[in-house]
Amino acid sequence: MNKGGGIFSSGKLLTALLSIVLCVTSCADVYAASAEQQHKAKELAQLRKKISALRDEMNKTKSLHDSVSAELRQLERDIGKRVSALKKIKHQLRQSSRKLQKLKSQQQQYQKDLATQQVLLSQQVRTAYAMGRQAFLKLLLNQENPAAVGRTMTYYNFFNRARSQRIEVARQTIDRLDKVKRDIQQEQDRLNQLLSSQQQEKAALERTSGARAVVVVRLNKELQSKGETLARWLENEKQLQRVVEAIHRAMPEVLTSQGDGPSFRAQRGHLSWPTRGRLKALFGKPREAGQVRWNGVLIAAREGSEVRAISHGRVAYADWLRGYGLLMIIDHGNGYMSLYGHNQSLFKETGDWVEAGEVIGSVGKSGGQDQAALYFEIRHNGKPRNPTKWCKG
Repeated sequence: MNKGGGIFSSGKLLTALLSIVLCVTSCADVYAASAEQQHKAKELAQLRKKISALRDEMNKTKSLHDSVSAELRQLERDIGKRVSALKKIKHQLRQSSRKLQKLKSQQQQYQKDLATQQVLLSQQVRTAYAMGRQAFLKLLLNQENPAAVGRTMTYYNFFNRARSQRIEVARQTIDRLDKVKRDIQQEQDRLNQLLSSQQQEKAALERTSGARAVVVVRLNKELQSKGETLARWLENEKQLQRVVEAIHRAMPEVLTSQGDGPSFRAQRGHLSWPTRGRLKALFGKPREAGQVRWNGVLIAAREGSEVRAISHGRVAYADWLRGYGLLMIIDHGNGYMSLYGHNQSLFKETGDWVEAGEVIGSVGKSGGQDQAALYFEIRHNGKPRNPTKWCKG
C-alpha cells in the first residue's frame, strides 16, 4: 500500500512540476511579448521625435520668403484637417442614415404586428360576447352532463389564457414601439447635429481656401519678380533630401515587418498607380526653369480624389513640407520608399502601418500649386527611381 501510495504521490508531484514549468514558460512568453511591444512603442516614439525635431529645425531655417511660406503652411494644414474632419463627418452621416433607416423599418414592422394583434384581440372579444356568460352558467348548473361541463371549463380556461397572452404580446409590442420611437428621435437629433457640423466645416474650409489662394498669388508674384523660382526649387529639393536621409537612418530601427505579401522589389512593374489621372510631368524631364529635372511624376487628378498606398509599409513622414505641401512618405523596407505630395489632406500619421491600396490621403493643391495634382516618387536608398517602370499602365 505504501509503495502504491508512493507511486501515486510521485505522479502527482510530476504533474505539479509540469504545471509549474508550463506556467513559468507561459508567463515568460507573455513578459517577452509585452517587452517587445514596449520596445516597438519606444522605437516609434523615437522616430516621431526625430522627424518632429527635423521638421522644427527646417521651419526655423531662414530662407526665401519665410513669412509667406509659414502662412501658407498653416493655411494648408488647416485645410487638410478640415477635409479630414469632413471625411469623418460624412462617414458618420452614412452610418447614422443607415441606422435611422433600420429603426424606421423596425417601427413599421412593430406597427404592423400591433395592428394584427389588435385585430385578433377584437375577434376574441367579439367571440366572447357572442357566446355570452349565460351559456357558460347554464353549463355549470347542468349536472346531467359532467363531461360537457369539464370540456367547457377547459375551453374557457384555454380561451382566457390565449387572450391574456395576446394582451401581453401586444403590451410588449407597444413597449418596443415606444423605445424605437425614442431611438429614432435621438438618431434624428444626432443626424441634424452632424449636418450642422458639416455645414460649419464646409464654410470654414471655403474661408481658409480663399485665404490660401490670396497667399499663393502673393508668393508667386514675389518669386517671379525676383527671379528666384529656380533657387526655390533647388532649396525645396535639398529639404526633401534631408527628410529622406533622416528617415533612412531612423526607419530600420522601427520597420520590423515586411508583411505577408511579396517584397517591394519583387513588385517592380506590377504596382498600381496611387491615383487615377493623367501624367502631367514625367520622371527625368526638365522643369519649367530648365535646369532642374523631375525626380518623380506629377499626376493631374480631380481635387479630393483618393490617394492610395502602392504597397505595404509604414508611414515615415506625414506633414507639410515646403514645395511639396502635405507630404506622406511610406517606408517599404530594404531601402525602398514612396512619396506622395501636394495632398489636400492626409489620413494617416507617422508610424501607422498601411496596406497596398489603402486610402492614405486625397489629391490637392498644397505646396502653393495652382491646379490639383499628386506628386509621386519612388526612391531606393534615397535615390529617385522612375515610377513608370514600377507602376503598371
